Amino acid sequence: MARMPYGFAVSWLFAPTVGSADIDFFRRIKDTPFEYDVMQVWREHRDEALLKFVGKAKLNRFEIRTDHHNPRGDRSRKEFADAARYHFEVNKDKYDFVISHSNEIHSHFVALGIKKENKKLPWIAYFGDLFERNPYIAHLPGYPKVKEDIRTERETIKYADVIVVNNEFQRDLMFSGDLKKYLDKVVVVPHAYEMSMYDAAPVKFEKKAPFTLMHLGTLYSVKRRAEPILLAVDRLLTIYPEYKSNFELVFVGGAPCQADLDVHKNMKHADHVHFIGAVGYLESLGLMKYADALVLIDGIFNAADDGIEVNPFFACKLADYMGAKKPIIGITMEKGLSSEILKKSQNLTAGLNVDRIAYVLLRALEGKIHPDYGVYEQFSNEHLISRMSAIISNALKGK
Repeated sequence: MARMPYGFAVSWLFAPTVGSADIDFFRRIKDTPFEYDVMQVWREHRDEALLKFVGKAKLNRFEIRTDHHNPRGDRSRKEFADAARYHFEVNKDKYDFVISHSNEIHSHFVALGIKKENKKLPWIAYFGDLFERNPYIAHLPGYPKVKEDIRTERETIKYADVIVVNNEFQRDLMFSGDLKKYLDKVVVVPHAYEMSMYDAAPVKFEKKAPFTLMHLGTLYSVKRRAEPILLAVDRLLTIYPEYKSNFELVFVGGAPCQADLDVHKNMKHADHVHFIGAVGYLESLGLMKYADALVLIDGIFNAADDGIEVNPFFACKLADYMGAKKPIIGITMEKGLSSEILKKSQNLTAGLNVDRIAYVLLRALEGKIHPDYGVYEQFSNEHLISRMSAIISNALKGK
């Protein structure tokens, strides 16, 4: 019996540690018919229950101890790279391919060094996010290692045999200008949801109102904030006071920025909004069943401030929302995959206009959002598995 093809995987973030990026890359390889040695960083925030969802793949995980709180530091990067490269060199004869993940992008740096020294070894590089054209970077003054990581991204694009991205808008932004010549090596494989995970973790949630709007995930201090929907709640209840105490807006995730907390404090109807702490990934999926509608908040960018007019991101949480089979309210840009999915599935979207957001909230409360759940099927895990398996198989064949 022929052995399974064997991959060397480099992913700073990987299950059972918990985060959207950890789950993303884990889901992309865990059901492919290959064996992997996975180089990842040890982190204390973890959920071992995730590992029971490993499918066809055989995952041999090696957790490297370093300062994971400082992934952009020289010491942590060197410790991770040295450990990963040592493991590769000791075992190099058994590997048939290399696969790496952009979170953290230093994972690509490790794979890049391996590829340069082993030119015939196929290398698949997955970019969960873009870096050089990432519109958030300009809003983070003093962000370390920018030039270094731009160089890593560019060299990865040059040397990798296959580049995987998760949406066409990301692809088009990354592969513009002088990088457009590498467009033929790019494959788009979107995020996916996995139905078997939704009832895996028993959770309890006490509804405080008849109708629950729920946002799950991370908010930022710039471009992706709660403020617009908080203002919209007040606007809605000013115009339609009969909805007082009839609904709640619940944020599940890490602590919001101080500016959002200040907005909440100054709301006339602050008692309609609740912030609860972060929960594990499987718990977050379980909580969705208590929501009457789910709220997506994307980063909102513009040409004047950010040099782009499209949303190049596909939030992992949107894929999770689709699996929950609930109406979705999307605060997102007009152009981008989020907008395309939500409009096609007959959900409702808004930008930053408070009146528009208030209107969308009203439609949800009136029960007027009736999603076409059939649109979601293309984002099920079965499609992800077949695409990733084919990409790796083709790379092994030199296609």
